[in-house]
Amino acid sequence: MKIKIAHFNFNLVIILCLFLISCDDLLNYSDLEYTNDSELNSKKGFLNEYYEMLEKRKLSFGLLRQDGGGDDTPFDTEDIITSFQQLAFYTEYNVSDNKLMPSSSAVNLAKWKSDIIISSEFGSSLSNKEKEKDLAHINAVSDILSKATGIKINFSNQNPNMHIIVGNEAELPELINKISLNLSDFDPKIFPLISQLPKDIHCITLTALKSKSNPEIVSALVIIRNELPKLLRKACFHEEMAQSLGLSNDSHLARPSIFNDDDEFATLTEFDEILLKILYDERLKTGMTLRNSSEILRTIANEIDTSI
Repeated sequence: MKIKIAHFNFNLVIILCLFLISCDDLLNYSDLEYTNDSELNSKKGFLNEYYEMLEKRKLSFGLLRQDGGGDDTPFDTEDIITSFQQLAFYTEYNVSDNKLMPSSSAVNLAKWKSDIIISSEFGSSLSNKEKEKDLAHINAVSDILSKATGIKINFSNQNPNMHIIVGNEAELPELINKISLNLSDFDPKIFPLISQLPKDIHCITLTALKSKSNPEIVSALVIIRNELPKLLRKACFHEEMAQSLGLSNDSHLARPSIFNDDDEFATLTEFDEILLKILYDERLKTGMTLRNSSEILRTIANEIDTSI
Protein backbone atom coordinates (compact mmCIF):
# COMPACT_ATOMS: atom_id res chain seq x y z
CA MET A 1 0.00 0.00 0.00
CA LYS A 2 1.42 3.37 -1.03
CA ILE A 3 1.63 5.90 1.80
CA LYS A 4 1.70 9.70 1.77
CA ILE A 5 2.25 12.44 4.35
CA ALA A 6 -0.33 15.21 4.10
CA HIS A 7 -1.01 14.14 0.50
CA PHE A 8 2.56 14.72 -0.65
CA ASN A 9 4.93 11.73 -0.88
CA PHE A 10 2.79 9.01 0.66
CA ASN A 11 -0.81 8.75 1.78
CA LEU A 12 -0.44 9.80 5.39
CA VAL A 13 -2.05 12.75 7.09
CA ILE A 14 -0.19 14.25 10.03
CA ILE A 15 -2.23 15.99 12.67
CA LEU A 16 -0.49 17.73 15.54
CA CYS A 17 -1.84 19.11 18.78
CA LEU A 18 0.22 22.27 19.07
CA PHE A 19 -0.77 25.15 21.29
CA LEU A 20 -1.07 28.63 19.78
CA ILE A 21 0.41 30.36 22.81
CA SER A 22 3.93 29.00 22.75
CA CYS A 23 5.74 27.86 25.85
CA ASP A 24 8.39 30.52 25.38
CA ASP A 25 5.73 33.24 25.13
CA LEU A 26 4.03 32.11 28.30
CA LEU A 27 6.93 31.14 30.52
CA ASN A 28 10.52 31.84 31.29
CA TYR A 29 12.35 28.56 31.73
CA SER A 30 15.93 29.76 31.82
CA ASP A 31 16.29 28.07 35.18
CA LEU A 32 15.14 24.68 33.84
CA GLU A 33 17.95 22.75 32.20
CA TYR A 34 16.41 21.00 29.20
CA THR A 35 18.88 18.88 27.24
CA ASN A 36 18.92 16.68 24.15
CA ASP A 37 19.25 13.63 26.39
CA SER A 38 15.70 12.26 26.74
CA GLU A 39 16.61 9.89 29.59
CA LEU A 40 18.28 12.70 31.53
CA ASN A 41 15.28 14.97 31.01
CA SER A 42 12.97 12.24 32.28
CA LYS A 43 15.09 11.59 35.36
CA LYS A 44 15.28 15.27 36.23
CA GLY A 45 11.55 15.71 35.74
CA PHE A 46 12.12 18.74 33.51
CA LEU A 47 9.14 18.18 31.26
CA ASN A 48 6.79 17.39 34.14
CA GLU A 49 7.59 20.75 35.70
CA TYR A 50 7.49 22.48 32.33
CA TYR A 51 3.98 21.28 31.50
CA GLU A 52 2.68 21.81 35.05
CA MET A 53 3.66 25.47 34.86
CA LEU A 54 2.22 25.77 31.34
CA GLU A 55 -1.13 24.33 32.41
CA LYS A 56 -1.35 26.70 35.39
CA ARG A 57 -0.57 29.66 33.16
CA LYS A 58 -3.19 28.68 30.60
CA LEU A 59 -5.80 28.28 33.33
CA SER A 60 -4.90 31.72 34.66
CA PHE A 61 -5.81 33.12 31.22
CA GLY A 62 -9.20 31.39 31.31
CA LEU A 63 -8.17 28.75 28.79
CA LEU A 64 -8.71 24.96 28.84
CA ARG A 65 -12.42 25.32 29.56
CA GLN A 66 -14.50 22.19 30.11
CA ASP A 67 -17.95 23.79 30.03
CA GLY A 68 -18.50 23.34 26.29
CA GLY A 69 -19.25 27.03 25.80
CA GLY A 70 -22.39 29.01 26.58
CA ASP A 71 -23.90 32.45 26.09
CA ASP A 72 -20.44 33.84 25.39
CA THR A 73 -19.87 31.45 22.46
CA PRO A 74 -22.93 31.62 20.20
CA PHE A 75 -22.75 30.06 16.74
CA ASP A 76 -24.96 29.86 13.68
CA THR A 77 -25.16 27.95 10.41
CA GLU A 78 -22.48 30.06 8.74
CA ASP A 79 -20.09 29.37 11.64
CA ILE A 80 -20.69 25.64 11.21
CA ILE A 81 -20.03 25.74 7.47
CA THR A 82 -16.91 27.90 7.72
CA SER A 83 -15.43 25.86 10.56
CA PHE A 84 -16.12 22.54 8.85
CA GLN A 85 -14.46 23.68 5.65
CA GLN A 86 -11.36 24.85 7.51
CA LEU A 87 -11.05 21.68 9.59
CA ALA A 88 -11.95 19.02 7.02
CA PHE A 89 -10.38 20.36 3.83
CA TYR A 90 -7.00 21.59 5.06
CA THR A 91 -4.18 19.93 6.97
CA GLU A 92 -2.17 21.59 9.70
CA TYR A 93 1.27 20.04 9.22
CA ASN A 94 3.30 18.04 6.74
CA VAL A 95 6.80 16.68 6.47
CA SER A 96 9.46 18.67 4.62
CA ASP A 97 13.22 17.98 4.69
CA ASN A 98 12.61 15.33 7.37
CA LYS A 99 10.96 17.88 9.65
CA LEU A 100 7.41 18.51 10.77
CA MET A 101 6.47 21.83 9.18
CA PRO A 102 3.37 24.06 9.36
CA SER A 103 1.16 23.74 6.31
CA SER A 104 -2.11 25.02 4.96
CA SER A 105 -2.36 22.47 2.19
CA ALA A 106 -5.79 21.68 0.77
CA VAL A 107 -6.87 18.04 1.10
CA ASN A 108 -9.85 15.98 0.03
CA LEU A 109 -12.42 14.77 2.53
CA ALA A 110 -11.13 11.78 4.52
CA LYS A 111 -12.97 9.58 6.98
CA TRP A 112 -13.30 6.03 8.25
CA LYS A 113 -15.60 3.50 6.60
CA SER A 114 -14.69 0.51 8.78
CA ASP A 115 -15.25 0.02 12.49
CA ILE A 116 -12.44 1.33 14.69
CA ILE A 117 -10.56 -1.11 16.92
CA ILE A 118 -8.41 0.58 19.56
CA SER A 119 -5.39 -0.87 21.30
CA SER A 120 -3.40 1.01 23.94
CA GLU A 121 0.23 0.73 24.95
CA PHE A 122 1.64 2.35 28.11
CA GLY A 123 5.19 3.03 29.18
CA SER A 124 6.52 1.66 32.47
CA SER A 125 6.65 5.21 33.86
CA LEU A 126 2.87 5.13 34.31
CA SER A 127 1.45 3.89 37.58
CA ASN A 128 -1.56 1.58 37.54
CA LYS A 129 -3.70 4.50 38.68
CA GLU A 130 -2.49 6.64 35.77
CA LYS A 131 -3.23 3.84 33.33
CA GLU A 132 -6.75 3.49 34.73
CA LYS A 133 -7.36 7.23 34.33
CA ASP A 134 -6.05 7.23 30.78
CA LEU A 135 -8.19 4.24 29.85
CA ALA A 136 -11.18 6.06 31.33
CA HIS A 137 -10.41 9.05 29.07
CA ILE A 138 -10.10 6.77 26.04
CA ASN A 139 -13.43 5.11 26.83
CA ALA A 140 -15.21 8.42 27.46
CA VAL A 141 -13.93 10.03 24.26
CA SER A 142 -14.72 6.90 22.26
CA ASP A 143 -18.33 7.06 23.46
CA ILE A 144 -18.62 10.71 22.38
CA LEU A 145 -17.08 10.03 18.97
CA SER A 146 -19.17 6.93 18.30
CA LYS A 147 -22.37 8.73 19.23
CA ALA A 148 -21.52 11.74 17.03
CA THR A 149 -20.38 9.80 13.96
CA GLY A 150 -22.18 6.47 14.09
CA ILE A 151 -18.84 4.68 13.77
CA LYS A 152 -18.52 1.60 15.98
CA ILE A 153 -15.49 1.79 18.26
CA ASN A 154 -14.26 -1.35 20.01
CA PHE A 155 -11.20 -2.29 22.06
CA SER A 156 -8.94 -5.22 21.28
CA ASN A 157 -5.30 -6.13 20.79
CA GLN A 158 -6.37 -8.35 17.89
CA ASN A 159 -6.02 -6.53 14.55
CA PRO A 160 -6.39 -2.98 15.91
CA ASN A 161 -6.48 -0.09 13.46
CA MET A 162 -6.06 2.71 16.00
CA HIS A 163 -3.04 2.56 18.29
CA ILE A 164 -2.79 4.83 21.31
CA ILE A 165 0.61 5.19 22.97
CA VAL A 166 1.29 6.94 26.28
CA GLY A 167 4.85 7.27 27.55
CA ASN A 168 7.50 9.70 28.65
CA GLU A 169 10.16 11.16 26.39
CA ALA A 170 12.63 8.36 27.05
CA GLU A 171 10.03 5.62 26.47
CA LEU A 172 8.36 6.82 23.28
CA PRO A 173 11.03 5.60 20.81
CA GLU A 174 10.87 2.07 22.22
CA LEU A 175 7.07 2.07 22.38
CA ILE A 176 6.79 3.25 18.77
CA ASN A 177 9.35 0.71 17.61
CA LYS A 178 7.49 -2.03 19.48
CA ILE A 179 4.26 -1.52 17.56
CA SER A 180 5.80 -0.37 14.26
CA LEU A 181 5.49 -3.87 12.82
CA ASN A 182 1.72 -3.52 13.25
CA LEU A 183 1.72 -0.19 11.39
CA SER A 184 2.24 -1.47 7.86
CA ASP A 185 -0.01 1.28 6.49
CA PHE A 186 2.58 3.89 7.49
CA ASP A 187 5.88 4.68 5.81
CA PRO A 188 8.62 3.63 8.29
CA LYS A 189 10.50 6.86 7.52
CA ILE A 190 8.01 8.77 9.65
CA PHE A 191 8.78 6.90 12.88
CA PRO A 192 12.14 8.57 13.67
CA LEU A 193 10.44 11.98 13.31
CA ILE A 194 7.75 11.21 15.86
CA SER A 195 10.04 9.32 18.25
CA GLN A 196 11.85 12.50 19.31
CA LEU A 197 9.20 15.19 19.56
CA PRO A 198 10.15 18.78 20.45
CA LYS A 199 8.84 19.81 23.84
CA ASP A 200 6.21 22.15 22.40
CA ILE A 201 4.44 19.19 20.81
CA HIS A 202 2.34 17.67 23.57
CA CYS A 203 0.66 14.96 21.52
CA ILE A 204 0.31 13.89 17.92
CA THR A 205 -1.99 11.93 15.65
CA LEU A 206 -1.13 10.29 12.34
CA THR A 207 -3.69 8.75 10.02
CA ALA A 208 -2.96 6.53 7.02
CA LEU A 209 -5.21 6.67 3.96
CA LYS A 210 -6.14 3.83 1.63
CA SER A 211 -4.87 5.69 -1.44
CA LYS A 212 -4.57 9.16 -2.92
CA SER A 213 -7.64 8.62 -5.08
CA ASN A 214 -9.57 7.05 -2.20
CA PRO A 215 -8.72 8.89 1.05
CA GLU A 216 -10.47 6.45 3.32
CA ILE A 217 -8.77 6.39 6.74
CA VAL A 218 -7.54 2.86 7.39
CA SER A 219 -5.22 3.30 10.38
CA ALA A 220 -4.35 5.83 13.09
CA LEU A 221 -1.60 6.34 15.63
CA VAL A 222 -2.10 8.60 18.67
CA ILE A 223 0.86 9.53 20.87
CA ILE A 224 0.43 11.23 24.26
CA ARG A 225 3.25 12.42 26.51
CA ASN A 226 3.15 10.97 30.02
CA GLU A 227 4.78 14.13 31.40
CA LEU A 228 1.57 16.08 30.82
CA PRO A 229 -0.47 17.14 33.87
CA LYS A 230 -4.11 16.20 34.30
CA LEU A 231 -5.92 18.75 32.13
CA LEU A 232 -3.42 19.05 29.26
CA ARG A 233 -3.38 15.26 29.17
CA LYS A 234 -7.19 15.08 29.02
CA ALA A 235 -7.20 17.72 26.25
CA CYS A 236 -4.78 15.62 24.21
CA PHE A 237 -7.02 12.56 24.36
CA HIS A 238 -10.05 14.59 23.31
CA GLU A 239 -8.42 16.45 20.44
CA GLU A 240 -6.16 13.76 19.01
CA MET A 241 -8.72 10.98 19.05
CA ALA A 242 -11.28 13.32 17.46
CA GLN A 243 -8.85 14.55 14.81
CA SER A 244 -8.00 10.97 13.88
CA LEU A 245 -11.55 10.67 12.54
CA GLY A 246 -10.90 13.16 9.74
CA LEU A 247 -10.99 16.75 11.01
CA SER A 248 -7.28 17.19 10.46
CA ASN A 249 -6.79 20.92 10.95
CA ASP A 250 -7.06 23.57 13.66
CA SER A 251 -8.61 26.98 13.02
CA HIS A 252 -9.14 30.18 14.98
CA LEU A 253 -12.52 30.37 13.23
CA ALA A 254 -13.83 27.28 15.05
CA ARG A 255 -15.55 28.34 18.30
CA PRO A 256 -16.58 26.95 20.69
CA SER A 257 -14.24 24.13 19.73
CA ILE A 258 -11.30 22.05 20.86
CA PHE A 259 -10.02 22.45 17.29
CA ASN A 260 -9.28 26.13 17.89
CA ASP A 261 -5.61 27.09 18.06
CA ASP A 262 -6.02 29.20 21.18
CA ASP A 263 -6.76 26.26 23.55
CA GLU A 264 -9.86 27.93 24.93
CA PHE A 265 -11.44 24.50 25.34
CA ALA A 266 -9.85 21.34 26.71
CA THR A 267 -12.70 18.99 25.89
CA LEU A 268 -15.00 18.33 22.96
CA THR A 269 -17.96 20.70 22.73
CA GLU A 270 -21.45 20.37 21.28
CA PHE A 271 -20.16 22.39 18.32
CA ASP A 272 -17.43 19.79 17.76
CA GLU A 273 -19.95 16.98 17.90
CA ILE A 274 -22.01 18.76 15.23
CA LEU A 275 -18.94 19.01 12.98
CA LEU A 276 -18.19 15.30 13.45
CA LYS A 277 -21.81 14.40 12.74
CA ILE A 278 -21.63 16.38 9.50
CA LEU A 279 -18.36 14.70 8.51
CA TYR A 280 -19.98 11.27 8.74
CA ASP A 281 -23.21 12.25 7.00
CA GLU A 282 -23.59 9.79 4.10
CA ARG A 283 -24.20 12.65 1.68
CA LEU A 284 -20.59 13.77 2.08
CA LYS A 285 -18.45 11.25 0.25
CA THR A 286 -14.83 10.34 0.88
CA GLY A 287 -12.61 12.15 -1.60
CA MET A 288 -14.86 15.17 -2.07
CA THR A 289 -13.18 18.55 -2.46
CA LEU A 290 -14.13 21.77 -0.74
CA ARG A 291 -15.66 23.02 -3.98
CA ASN A 292 -17.79 20.04 -4.96
CA SER A 293 -19.02 19.47 -1.41
CA SER A 294 -20.11 23.05 -0.68
CA GLU A 295 -23.75 22.73 -1.77
CA ILE A 296 -24.27 19.45 0.09
CA LEU A 297 -22.53 20.85 3.18
CA ARG A 298 -24.85 23.85 3.24
CA THR A 299 -27.89 21.59 2.91
CA ILE A 300 -26.75 19.48 5.88
CA ALA A 301 -25.85 22.52 7.98
CA ASN A 302 -29.24 24.13 7.35
CA GLU A 303 -30.89 21.06 8.86
CA ILE A 304 -29.15 21.63 12.21
CA ASP A 305 -30.97 23.48 14.96
CA THR A 306 -28.43 26.02 16.26
CA SER A 307 -30.84 27.45 18.84
CA ILE A 308 -30.12 24.62 21.29
